[in-house]
Amino acid sequence: DALLSNDEFEAIQRRHFGKKHDPKAMEAAQKTLVGCLEAIEAFKLITKIDQICLATPDDCERFQHEALVLPAAWRRRKLIDSSSDNQKQVSEGGGCESKTLSPNTIVKWSTALRAAFERANRNAGKKCVRGVVPEHKLLEHNPWSQFTWIDGKDRTIRHFDAKELVSLIDWLETRWEGLTIATLYVKVSLWSWARRSEVSSLKWSDERSFLSESHFKSTGKKNVTKWFRIPNALRQELEGIRCESDFVFGDYPRQLIEFYRKRNEVKSLRRVREDFAPVNLGEWMYKRIVEWSEGSPKGSAYLHIFRKTGLQFALSGEHTMSDVAKDASITPGVMEASYAQEFDDELWRKSNRTYRRIRASLPHEVAVRYGYDESERERLLEELDRARMKANWEEVARLAQLIEQLDQEAG
Repeated sequence: DALLSNDEFEAIQRRHFGKKHDPKAMEAAQKTLVGCLEAIEAFKLITKIDQICLATPDDCERFQHEALVLPAAWRRRKLIDSSSDNQKQVSEGGGCESKTLSPNTIVKWSTALRAAFERANRNAGKKCVRGVVPEHKLLEHNPWSQFTWIDGKDRTIRHFDAKELVSLIDWLETRWEGLTIATLYVKVSLWSWARRSEVSSLKWSDERSFLSESHFKSTGKKNVTKWFRIPNALRQELEGIRCESDFVFGDYPRQLIEFYRKRNEVKSLRRVREDFAPVNLGEWMYKRIVEWSEGSPKGSAYLHIFRKTGLQFALSGEHTMSDVAKDASITPGVMEASYAQEFDDELWRKSNRTYRRIRASLPHEVAVRYGYDESERERLLEELDRARMKANWEEVARLAQLIEQLDQEAG
């Protein structure tokens, strides 16, 4: 009874992540809690320690080194015997069993474990979670701070190149013919440089229009708000899938049901929910990108690479790292986060600057396939926007007259 039990140790973690009350913060905390509990489970299985509170720095270092030689599928296949004979048998099995755990995975687990032990450490100051167990049961030190960790591997940042971006559109139009939601989703993903959850849950009520420009308001991790602009031609395509739902991609269930019905795929049809859930759309699109990337010379891909690619194009369009990061609202400063509020006009200007950087870096074919309209009217509107920002009112009047003439000619 004097020792901190495993259940109490996990209860401390749950209390910590249960302190969030904002809905989005609660969702993020729940995901982090799942990762924390997975790391704790891996630590117990690999070290075979009955009570995690008795872990020493030697146990923690042993965990890192023993995990390095375990197969990547060790937990899924219940290969938790760390004896040398079993490891040799597994490594000689071939296939996925010959791949060992990534050092980055082990470092990720170790980081979660260090934080978990700190929450149960009475000498950790504000990081200690109190009130769950009597104070005499809390730990006196954190073993994860008393030895040198292994290093992770540097990863090459994966981006989509121009050939891949066109190939993906072609593949979606062929493999999922008639399912326009899929192609529109990846187009919006590129221009928005947004995360999967942001694109999937995009709403028409989030749209912000300025003259002929179409922007959408989006709120990402840690409640960071941004706007992103999409080309007018892409906006017209999105209008074509608009339905009664406020969600931009709310027509996804109907389109998917219709797709399977035409092909008489009964089993697949039964798995489709008729109500729209953003998380389901995001998961479905994630699987499609993975499916498309199988066998790709550049390696496997996933949805988040669209965010990386969009920001890379933005950086290429203007070689100023700090300006691109600020306009993309990636790391807002203390002033922006705590003391000042960005109003619509500033969010609009940021959105336009990032949009132009991406457009300037996209090859012609890619820009057109992803919804950019290079018409004369679009070009004049861009010039008008730049003139307006420079307060060049004479140029604004001239360009406005030219645009009006084009509109009259077009009826």
